[in-house]
Amino acid sequence: MLKKTTILVLVFVLAFGGLVFAKNTDTQKLEAAERLVAMGIITGFEDGSLGLEGNLTREQFATIVVRLMNKQNEVDKYKQDSIFSDVKKERWSAGYVNIAVKEGLIVGRGDGTFDPQGNITHAEILTVLVRLLGYEGTIDKNKAWPDNYVDKAKELKMDLGAGFDIKSPALRGDIMLYIDKSLVVKINR
Repeated sequence: MLKKTTILVLVFVLAFGGLVFAKNTDTQKLEAAERLVAMGIITGFEDGSLGLEGNLTREQFATIVVRLMNKQNEVDKYKQDSIFSDVKKERWSAGYVNIAVKEGLIVGRGDGTFDPQGNITHAEILTVLVRLLGYEGTIDKNKAWPDNYVDKAKELKMDLGAGFDIKSPALRGDIMLYIDKSLVVKINR
């Protein structure tokens, strides 16, 4: 009887104990965002919120990427018309977009536009992070985009698992997790 009770208690602890110790995804997103704020990678809104349930635009992500490269001091030097018809030098993000493009991290929509106010997708984020970390040359050339970059991101343990369409817009909280995970990946240079 004691053996059966011990086994039942052990099964209960294994089955439900992890629920007590596992962090809630929202908590993980908030902690990741707070780390990135402390590092100066992201900033919140004027009201102090982080807007983790909202979307992030392509130009906002370009800004984050430039900060990840520690090139934010070069933005004014790159504040000129970009190669994209919808990113003129007067646009607040022009310098950021130009740096990200020059570094080969971000591309346009294929029609000569960048779509700065368009929402960034999970696939685009992972593609940029894989490139930023220097793994561009290691992706599977036999696979089509975005599967080749998503597979590499999974291999590097930067993905968030299943449960969403990789081509759908990513929430700001998801982006914070992607970036946070990328910070512990060895740079391939």
